[in-house]
Amino acid sequence: MKRYLIILFYAFMLLFSTFALAKTTDTNAKTKIINEKELVENKNKTIKEEYDNNEKEEKEKQEELKVDNKENEIENTDAAQTSATNEPVQNNSPATETNYVKYGTFGRLYISGYSVALYDYNVNTNSSSSLQTIVNNADSAAYYKNYGKLVIADHNYQGFSILASLTEGTTSYIKFEDGSIIQYKLIKKSKGFNTGPDLVDTEGNSFFNMNSDIIMYTCYEDGIMATLWSLS
Repeated sequence: MKRYLIILFYAFMLLFSTFALAKTTDTNAKTKIINEKELVENKNKTIKEEYDNNEKEEKEKQEELKVDNKENEIENTDAAQTSATNEPVQNNSPATETNYVKYGTFGRLYISGYSVALYDYNVNTNSSSSLQTIVNNADSAAYYKNYGKLVIADHNYQGFSILASLTEGTTSYIKFEDGSIIQYKLIKKSKGFNTGPDLVDTEGNSFFNMNSDIIMYTCYEDGIMATLWSLS
């Protein structure tokens, strides 16, 4: 009986040792799994932190690059403005007719915003062009003498239609290239006809016989519009 109890005791001790060893092994395994899990989590955390840091650094670099580009744009703009402001601009465009004032051969006539170059037909010199050619040319009115009176004539479609809209008392002047002027005042306006050698009103009276220092006329409706002017 004693021997049986001893064998039973040793068997119990062996079973207890095996159970304790198994439990210890299981605990160690669980601990190892936990440690491995923590290691993986720490590794992932480290990788994420590195990624976040790299992303942050990249953003900072992009911001710095934007600032540098902005500063360069400002410098370039300032340089361009300084160049445009301080450097003289050379105008290589050729002179054109638009910025050249023609004075014809006897100055330029100005009436209420309209102007035309006058070409002397027979007053001071005899023109080599016909009277018709002078009035046909653009920016060209004939300045001539007939029956002892000075006359200016031009086509109405070239701007001389302005005579029809004038009122008595209107002033006009002839300006010469030296800057001197002769000024006139409108004293009479009337419809009439050009009979060839004469200019007459609707009743047949010659405008050349009426008091005036110069006559200006143009085509109007089926006849002419004549204006008489005195020196002002």
